[in-house]
Amino acid sequence: NLPVELPEDVTFDVPGNPLDRHPTWRNCACPSCGKPAKRETDTMDTFVDSSWYFARFTAPRASTPTVMEDAEYWMNVDQYIGGIEHAILHLLYSRFFARAMHICGHLPESAIEPFDALFTQGMVTHAIYKTMKIDDKASSNGDLSIAVRRAVYHFPEDIELREGKAFVKATGEEAEIIPSAKMSKSKNNVVDPVAIIDQYGADTARWFVLSDSPPERDVEWTASGAEAAHKHLNRVWNLCGNIAKMNKDARGIGDEDLIRAMHKAIHDVTMGVESFGFNAAIAKLYAFTGVLSKSKASYATQREAVMTLAQLMAPMTPHLAEDIWDYQGGEGLIANAPWPVADESMLVEESVTMPIQVNGKRRSEITVPADLPNEEVEKLALADDAVIKALAGGQPKKLIVVPGRIVNVVV
Repeated sequence: NLPVELPEDVTFDVPGNPLDRHPTWRNCACPSCGKPAKRETDTMDTFVDSSWYFARFTAPRASTPTVMEDAEYWMNVDQYIGGIEHAILHLLYSRFFARAMHICGHLPESAIEPFDALFTQGMVTHAIYKTMKIDDKASSNGDLSIAVRRAVYHFPEDIELREGKAFVKATGEEAEIIPSAKMSKSKNNVVDPVAIIDQYGADTARWFVLSDSPPERDVEWTASGAEAAHKHLNRVWNLCGNIAKMNKDARGIGDEDLIRAMHKAIHDVTMGVESFGFNAAIAKLYAFTGVLSKSKASYATQREAVMTLAQLMAPMTPHLAEDIWDYQGGEGLIANAPWPVADESMLVEESVTMPIQVNGKRRSEITVPADLPNEEVEKLALADDAVIKALAGGQPKKLIVVPGRIVNVVV
């Protein structure tokens, strides 16, 4: 009896499937036996909606699926981000829909390929903890009892790790550790986000996940990693407090060095965020935090540096960043403050440290002006104590200077 046509007189004024409420369409006669039957009402996959929602966003209040003028202005989608399942399912369906919508006059030809860029993110993984349980099961006639072995999977919070082994807290039974896999409810290798937030805060969870590995790779969730991230964020907050307690009029030393490090951090973190290299950006933030914690610069310079640090951390740790910004007297919300811009002149290194290798082994290093001619670098290298000792009064067979990088001495 195909095709089965859907009814036209449905209403959408009540939540739920309108076909379930239709007075006649659901009830029908079975095409095989003629007896009373009910039709399946779950006829539309969710992909029918999700495969073109981005096009609807271009004209959300229109009475038609899209408005061509608006679609031409807003399309295409600049960046598509999703897991591997999205890349092989939703992305494919969306491309089919875009072609069909173009044929039907709902999208311009330029939107046949609706996404300009694709980024496939990794997944959060965790080890699986498994024990085996034996259940007695009666046979079909009830005469025999059959022992059935089944796997029992345990939540991470129910496991105690000792000397590389896993034990069930409730029973002390040793559990098999299966290498990390995608978090799955069926394997119970999931970590409750609410528990993480209660223990460490949402900022710690974000910081750890983003810092552990490049976003296109999987990240293994570990309690030790989360604890380390939490400790670092506490150090940043303590650093903020220490700076606020400084003598506001005291002069410091190394102001220019801290300012240079700050602008280099701005440059490097911006590049990392814009290229989705969040782990690289966080590595630069770790480094800049270390420089700031050791700085002896004046209060004004350190305050500027820690407020800039907060701005650079804001995409990863928005709550901590807002607290630092407010504590240091920042105006308004940090979320509304303009993103810092690096001063290009501060990125030029005035001096460089060049290692000295003698016969391929590092023996010393020299710090020289960045624009020092090679001939002058050679003179300084030959005057170094380690090189003089290696030469023992002789002359080098070769002396090679790689500008700004390294000095190689062949004896």
